[in-house]
Amino acid sequence: MAEVTCIRCGETREGAGKVPLPGTLGAEIEARVCAVCWQEWVSTQIRVINHYHLRPAVREDREKLYTFTREFFGLPS
Repeated sequence: MAEVTCIRCGETREGAGKVPLPGTLGAEIEARVCAVCWQEWVSTQIRVINHYHLRPAVREDREKLYTFTREFFGLPS
């Protein structure tokens, strides 16, 4: 995998690789987030889903989760 300078931690590391997110959000993460920060988000998103009672199968909840994802990584909306 390619190395990236991570937008979240600022380190140059192995990139997150292929992430299971659609469109530009997935592409931005693949291009700008390291594998370490991606793994941090994977474990954090479980807590976010549980805390906010999100149902990822529901479009509105999925959009909220994408918003939290962007905030976690410091990506523009």
